[in-house]
Amino acid sequence: MVSARTSSHLIEGAVRSAALQILKDDGPEGFTVRAVAQSAGVAPMAIYNHFHGKNGLIDTIFAEGFAELHRAMDVDLDDPVDTLRASGHAYRRFALEHRGHYLVMFLHHFEGFEPSMESAELAARAYGRLVDIISRCVHSGAFAPLDPRRTAQSVWAMVHGCVALEMNHQMFADDAQATFDQTLDTLMAGLAQSPRH
Repeated sequence: MVSARTSSHLIEGAVRSAALQILKDDGPEGFTVRAVAQSAGVAPMAIYNHFHGKNGLIDTIFAEGFAELHRAMDVDLDDPVDTLRASGHAYRRFALEHRGHYLVMFLHHFEGFEPSMESAELAARAYGRLVDIISRCVHSGAFAPLDPRRTAQSVWAMVHGCVALEMNHQMFADDAQATFDQTLDTLMAGLAQSPRH
């Protein structure tokens, strides 16, 4: 049991770790204040005192996830297409290594939860990073003259779909890594072609 005199930093860290483990092992169905508190060795009131309740804890995980995803995608190679490909691989690694974060960010909507303004800005920064990379690909001539923001949404949707299927054990192909590589190859080839009207 975490002592009442334990520092706020240690209590918050224990609660976050417990929450992420529950999300990874039990999914959103097992994610309750009582379960997190019990796993963290604190009283349920500690979650209200330190995170302002369940939604505050979710918001913390949401914000941490997007901050980490932005760092993971912060790749800058000489060739912008190589940069985009490396960012795609970084995205998949992040999802597989941070399942609890990814579930909160993308895979489940918790009833009554809305990201704080600060957390929404972190999410926008991660999306903006993808837009910037695609803009470089367009300006270099590697991609057709597509709108970078719309293209980023399409790229994110395709990569997220591939990752989500893998995480949910709905991948019917026998090699998830090879399938993801092929997805990226298909994306790059398609974006290099002139758009159809």
